Amino acid sequence: MNKRWLGTALCSVLIGLSGCAEDGPAVATEDAVLVEVGQTAIRVADYRQFIARVTPELRAEYGAEKLLEAIVEQTLLVQEAERQGLGGSAEFLQWQQQTQARLVQQALYKHAGIVQPEVAEEELRAYFQRSPYNRRVRFSLLMVRDQEQLPEILAALAEGTDFEELSMQHSQDSRILERQADMGYHRWGDTMASHAALTERAFSMQVGAISEPMQVADGYFLIKLTDTHPVSFEQEQETIQRLVLREKLGRQLLAYYDTLHVRYNVRYEPDGLAADQSPEAVVAAYDGGVLTVTQARELLKGQGAGEKVLRREVGRRVLVPLETARLALTDNPDLQRELERLRQMQLARRLQDALQAQVPPPNPNGLSLFYEEHKLRYTAPAEVEVRRLLARDEAEGTAIVERMRAARDTTELVDRFVSVIYGSGALEGDNPVSRALRADEGTFHGPFATDNGYIVLQVLRRRPDRLPPLDEIREQVEADWAAAQLQAAVKELAASLRQRRANEIRFSPDAVALALLASSHGE
Repeated sequence: MNKRWLGTALCSVLIGLSGCAEDGPAVATEDAVLVEVGQTAIRVADYRQFIARVTPELRAEYGAEKLLEAIVEQTLLVQEAERQGLGGSAEFLQWQQQTQARLVQQALYKHAGIVQPEVAEEELRAYFQRSPYNRRVRFSLLMVRDQEQLPEILAALAEGTDFEELSMQHSQDSRILERQADMGYHRWGDTMASHAALTERAFSMQVGAISEPMQVADGYFLIKLTDTHPVSFEQEQETIQRLVLREKLGRQLLAYYDTLHVRYNVRYEPDGLAADQSPEAVVAAYDGGVLTVTQARELLKGQGAGEKVLRREVGRRVLVPLETARLALTDNPDLQRELERLRQMQLARRLQDALQAQVPPPNPNGLSLFYEEHKLRYTAPAEVEVRRLLARDEAEGTAIVERMRAARDTTELVDRFVSVIYGSGALEGDNPVSRALRADEGTFHGPFATDNGYIVLQVLRRRPDRLPPLDEIREQVEADWAAAQLQAAVKELAASLRQRRANEIRFSPDAVALALLASSHGE
């Protein structure tokens, strides 16, 4: 393609699409063909869909012609993936079914008026204040494997024996023995699932309290809550917003399921899920079918029990598919276009995965050369290592700084300090913390007000910009090298396909002009 005919072509397209200049601005018809690649026709609608995902900066940089060429290359790669059979595997077909189900569900909810709720900040703050996300808890643990060991330990605790001392004497958990009984501070939800009950129990306790024995997979635990500390709303705002939106959306869905229950005349049997019912007994009947005991138990698997849960799952997994079929949403042209777009993206990814598997491991010389060529990417910015302590209030922070500057004993504060690395961005600011970070090594500073409270800092050491040796960051360099090799392999394959199939690529005489029109009307 070239641009020497672009002016003439644009004029002809304008006339052909608008009738005459006085009729108003031209509109590129959605079905107008820009280019054919084999049996695939790339139309104005496809081009518009493509450029909608391209930033305005890239559109301006590359222009309509290069963007159209990019679509051609993408189409060639997708067709190559199809030729290699990547779209016919059982795994791919399962992905396609799941993706279609998700798109259909989204279309159904849009049809039903179920929308993303709006939430005011005041509502988020109120939710945060009554949630466990508003604080961190610090606790110690004691763990034994045999229940018979507990009476002796509980008796010793009742007599006032130190919890941490007993834990180090009796605990049979390697993590406790390695890091001591103190587990530090935890936020709500940041414990592995198998031990989440321990953290959740700690959130319900008072400082100084010791829990009853709690059984988990690997033994019996006792918890002692040693401290709580507030968490700022800003730190958890994203999580709180996600939870509130999910709850509001859940209520909309339940209300919608109620309307489907009415539409399909659902009738539940009072004793449908009783233990003595036959597997084929009817739990619920609706216009179009029945739900047996066996089917109902399958619906409830992993979802809990009870009438509300059953009603929700019937709405979600029985009535929604019926409504989807009634509305023929699967045949919606917009949905099919989006499914095809996602299918092509997935095929392109799988072709890239196949190419990635063919990339040989880097040889030492090649990796060293790549590292030398990209030094700026791997240069570590300046940073400052500090000890930081979170004070309970400004007065405590001031007293701690005075003690540290006077070199008085601060042994009892050791466990409250944490090591923190500040990057170059923190050093460049003009605020009390930034100025403290630029101070001499070994100096003490604070207290400084933050979202979490008041902090005290001791500057430990400062590190200037540095280029780490290759061996130190070899894993990262190898990953970057592999990504560069993959990109080169994709480009090489696209160029090869373009050359081999040149006679199958047929541009419309007015392709670029049409693309320019599509670009202008798509903005």
